[in-house]
Parts: sequence; C-alpha cells; structure tokens
Amino acid sequence: MTAIWLLLRSELRRRWRAWLSLALIAGVFTGGVMTAAAGARRTGSAYARFLDWSKAPDALVDAVPYDPRLATLAPAAVLRVPQAEDATVVKSFDASPGLVQFISPASSAIPGQFWGRKILSGRLADPGRADEINVSFTLARRLRLHAGGSLRLEMESTAGRRVPFVFHIAGIDAAQAEFPPQPGNGTFIAWGTPAFYGEHPGLSGFVQVALRLREGSRDWPAVLRELSRAGHGKLPEASLLSLQSRNTQRSISPQAVALGLLAALFGLIGLSILGPLLARLTFLEATDYGTLRALGMGRGQLTMTCAARAALIGTAGGLAGAALAVALSPVLPVGLARVAEPHPGIDADVPVLAAGLLAVIGVTVACSAWSGWRATAPASRARLAEPAWRPRRTVMSGLVGAGPVSLAMGVRLALHRGAGRTAVPVGSAVASATVGVAALSAAIVFGGSLTHLLASPVLYGVTWDVAVSSTDSVNVGPVVAAARRDPQVAAWTTVRSGGPVQIGPAEADMLVLPASGSSFVPAPVTGRLPRTSREIALGTRTLRQARARIGQVLPVSVDGQRARLMTVVGTTVFPTISDELDLGTGAALTPGGLSYLLPASGQIVPADTVFVRFRAGVGLRAARRGLATRLARRGQFAMDGPATPTDLLNFGQVQDLPQLLAAGLGAVALLTIGHLLITSVRRRQRDLAILRVLGFTSWQVRGTLGGQAVTLAGLALLTGIPAGI
Repeated sequence: MTAIWLLLRSELRRRWRAWLSLALIAGVFTGGVMTAAAGARRTGSAYARFLDWSKAPDALVDAVPYDPRLATLAPAAVLRVPQAEDATVVKSFDASPGLVQFISPASSAIPGQFWGRKILSGRLADPGRADEINVSFTLARRLRLHAGGSLRLEMESTAGRRVPFVFHIAGIDAAQAEFPPQPGNGTFIAWGTPAFYGEHPGLSGFVQVALRLREGSRDWPAVLRELSRAGHGKLPEASLLSLQSRNTQRSISPQAVALGLLAALFGLIGLSILGPLLARLTFLEATDYGTLRALGMGRGQLTMTCAARAALIGTAGGLAGAALAVALSPVLPVGLARVAEPHPGIDADVPVLAAGLLAVIGVTVACSAWSGWRATAPASRARLAEPAWRPRRTVMSGLVGAGPVSLAMGVRLALHRGAGRTAVPVGSAVASATVGVAALSAAIVFGGSLTHLLASPVLYGVTWDVAVSSTDSVNVGPVVAAARRDPQVAAWTTVRSGGPVQIGPAEADMLVLPASGSSFVPAPVTGRLPRTSREIALGTRTLRQARARIGQVLPVSVDGQRARLMTVVGTTVFPTISDELDLGTGAALTPGGLSYLLPASGQIVPADTVFVRFRAGVGLRAARRGLATRLARRGQFAMDGPATPTDLLNFGQVQDLPQLLAAGLGAVALLTIGHLLITSVRRRQRDLAILRVLGFTSWQVRGTLGGQAVTLAGLALLTGIPAGI
C-alpha cells in the first residue's frame, strides 16, 4: 500500500490539471443527472404532497341538489357520516360573470386545519372581513387579476334581484380543485370568508359539505350508501374530488417522465464520453509502467493505483455534481408542479445525491480498473514504447499543404492522435464536441417548433375565438340569435360535446361534428372524418386504448344504450372541452351517428355550446365583452376562450430543458477540448521544440495551436449541426 500511496501522490503532483479537468467533466454530467433525477422525483410527487399538506377534501356533497330526483340532505346528516375524518360546510353562490365560482366557508376551518390554500402572492383573506377574497391562480390568469386589486361580481338573491359587490383581492392562491385540467369553469374559484357567509344568508346558492375520508376514495362506496340511507333511498348529488386530482396528476406526469428520460440520456452520454477519456488517460500514464515494474511494483499494485486515481476523480466529480444539483434545485419543478410544490426553493434529495455519488465513483473506477489491467500487460507496454507516429499522406493534408505551414501543422496535430508518449484522445474529444453542438442545434429547432405549435391553435383543434354555453340549463337559442345579429361575428356553429361514449374497451367523450360551419371542423390527422351515421373518428390515444386500427369495425355505445357497430375512418385532434375530450383523446360523430347510437330517444340531444369566431382585426376582449353584455339580459351564459391543452402548456413550461441539456453538453465539450489541447501541448512539447529549431517563430507556434483548435471546432460544427437538425 505504501508504494501505491507514493505513486498516487507523485502522479497527483504531476498531472493534477488533467485529473481536475476530468473531474469537472464528470461533475457536469453527474450534476445534470442528479438535477434531472431529483427534479423528476420532486415533480412527480409535488401534487400528492400538496394534497397532504393542504389537508384537501376527498368529496363534495350537495345538501340541496339541482335535480329534484336526487336526495335532499340536511348538512348535519352529511357531517355525521362515520367514514369522515373531517368535514365542514361551504356555500357556492350564484355569481355573475358565470365563469367565476364563488365559494364561502361557514367557519374558519377553511383554510386552516382543513382545505388549506397555498398563497402565491399577497396574503390570506381576513376571515372577519366580508369584502376580502382570495382568487385561484387560474382565475387570476384568466381575468388578469393581482393581489391588492379588486373584483366586481353580481350575486343572485333568493328574491331574484342581482346584488352588486366589489371585493378586495387579498391574495392569489392555489388549492385543491383549482388545478387544471377540469371541465367547464371549475377551476376559476373566488374564495369568500366566513364573515361573508354569515352576513348574506339571503343570497341564492347551494350548500355543500366537504368531506375528508379516513381511507380516501376507498370509503366512497360506503359513504354513498350512508347518504342514500339518509336521503330515504334517493341517490345523493356528490362528486369525488379524486377524479379531478387524477386529471391534474395525469397532466403533471409527462413532466416527471421527461425529466427521468433526460437524466437517463445525460447519464448515457456522460458514460460514452467520460469512459474513453478515462481509458485514454490510463493508457497515456502507462508509459512509465515498465520502469515501475522493474523497480518491483506488481501488476495488481499498478491496477489498484489506476482504480484509486479514478476513485479520486469520481469523488471530486460526484461532490461537484451534488453541489451543482443542489444549486439548480430551485429551478425545478416547473409548470403545474411548481404551483403545487408546497416547499419551493433549495432541495437536497439525499437518496438521489448519495446514489449519484456512488454511481459516478463506481463508473470511473470500473472504466479505469479494466483499462489499467489491460495497460499493465506486457504487450500493451511494448506498444506504448513504440516510437512516435509516422505521418501518412491524406486528402486533408494535401488540401492544407497549399496553405500556411503553421495551419498545415495545426491540422496534422488535430487529426493525428499520435502514439506512445505523444498520443492524445482526439477521437473522444471530437465526439464530445459533436454531441454538444448537435444537442444545441436540436434544442434550437425543438424550441422553434414548440413555439410555433403553441402559437397556432388550429394545430391542436381550436378553430374559434369564444365558446358560449348555458349555466342555467336554458338552450343556446339566444346565443345563436345574438351571434347572427352581431356585426363583429364572422362565423358561428352549434356543437354537442362532452357525453361519454364507449368504443370497444376504451371510454372517451364525444364531439358531434357541426352540420353547418365546415370551417369549425378539425382537420384529420390520418384517414378522414366521418361522413355517414356508421362512421367514427378517434383521437390517437383513444385509438390505442381501443386496441384498434383505421378501417376496423368496433362496438360503440352511449349512455348505456345497446352497442352499435361503427367503422373507424380516421384520427383527428380534439380541442380541450372536458375531462375525456382533450389532446389525443375523444370520438367524433356526425349528427346522424348520434341518432344512430340513441335510437330509443327519438331525437338528438340539443346543442349545448356555440362556437363563435370574430372577424379579422376585431379586438377579442372588446368583442367578447360586447357579446357578453348582450347575452346578460337573456339568461346566464358562460363564455370561454380557446383552451390550450394543459399537457401542451405543461410541456411548454419545460421547453427550456433541452436548452439546459445543450448548455451542459456544450460545457462538457469545451472542457473536453480544453483537456485535449492541454494534454496535446504537454505531450508534444518535443515536437513543438523541433518546430522552433526548424525556424518556426513563436507566432507560428501559436498559429499551429490555433489551427489545431479551429480544426477540432470545425469538425464538431460540420457534423453536429446537421445531426441536431
């Protein structure tokens, strides 16, 4: 062990710069892997941890339902459900504009020990003040609200009068049920205070009981039985919020998967670059092994020295990577996961950091131990003792021969790796630089493509400026009449959407293609759209879930009716309208197809939505406000702008990850080329001295080294840019 220690100290004094450069390369890759892996774990668990932190409810039960066929319940009876771990009463008031869902708790239990809210800006509303509210981050984005601002709402009284209120926005919050994607306007919530609940008993609305169950959704069947018993056999009007949570988690999961894949990709690239560099370093340092063997060191001792050197490099790289990962941890998570993250900021994921440190030490030791064992073999020592490489005449040398001598020598130094003591890792350095350039060009192309997609709503199925639907079960006839007489409206059509349809083993929501207004029909992706009553088009994800292909005949049913056979004629892109009508998910039918699936009804279900497109050059906000003003006198209608699919939005918010990857690989490429140039200058000092003896000036020597660097960079650019594109 003494000989190994002395040799290691000697090599460290001589070659610490090369070792440090390798440690920095290992640190960049390790830091990238740790950052992405920890970010994936943090992103994937952010929403679940948020629900635990906020003590979110599992279900909402309406005491007085909209449908008289359902059970009318006393709030006290719901509060006594034995499966409830905690419960409290809230009231949803009838507010205008219709997109705002105004909720006030009956007590200060919300937010407190129950249904807490994360404040993104501002503060919590004072529970003793009736004029203060918190608004959801989705509503704040939609109406461009901010903490300290105001929101004007009109409430419906039990006498039928509209009572105006102006609320002070104390803060912008994030709470369970406020996260997209949810159907309709469910996430646009304004939270009142217990003071407002107590001061305005004469305002109309519906009382709900929020329940947190002991066993979560597993208790739900038993809760429904208890509520049905309390309602004298009638079913309660209740919703399980875990379904909304599932939608939100589903939209966040692609981010976690993308970060996990990024970590794996970064690790594989790092291994492919760092492994040859470590092996090359081992073989270069093996030139002295013959002398050391003559002095009495055995092959095992030399191999252990190589492994110890690699362990030092790996430990330094692992510690640098861990520090980098902790420093970059506030950047992640992003998107909805960042909103949900209950503890943003610096985060040290100890399991990931420990696993990353052990992994980089193990990889560096494994690479160096094997190459060290090979380098200590007699045949390897003989090969390393060969004289310097012999120059060969190549096409490149012929091309540069006509130029300056310093340039020609620089190109030769860049392209020839040499042998023995003058050998340098040219191939691995060029490969590393090429990977960095390819990643950078790929990131630029990817970012441009994603920006174009997000700026082109028609590409994700949106062909309108506003969607208008009724909030009080009135038909959309008044909307059609208003759109016809509005000079700012260029086109409109009625749409039926959102009903569940069973396609073989898959379930999705349907979109009935408009009979008029062909410009509103989404374009097919593959195949074509349905034309007859026995044809159907699916989203690509729904097609996979149905385990079908275009041209196949499948059983299709709606609302529990008898299944009918329909032919899949194509796939299309669906706009985000409901839980199961989203990017890649849904089913498109003709009006005749719907009547074919509902033969018992005798008539087609009335249209529930009107899509409106305004004329070019019209201000969208002013046009929407004008249409809303005309509709306010005819009933309660909700107006929704086109919704960008949440999966797309979330992915758009992680579109900087490819740039981060490219920047990391670019840094590694610079470090690798720098390592190559330093090694080349040190190992070829004798060649450079011979050039000086032959008449080269100091500027010509510098030109030779510059030509070497330019050649390496040029090779990386010529190969990496086309590969990235």
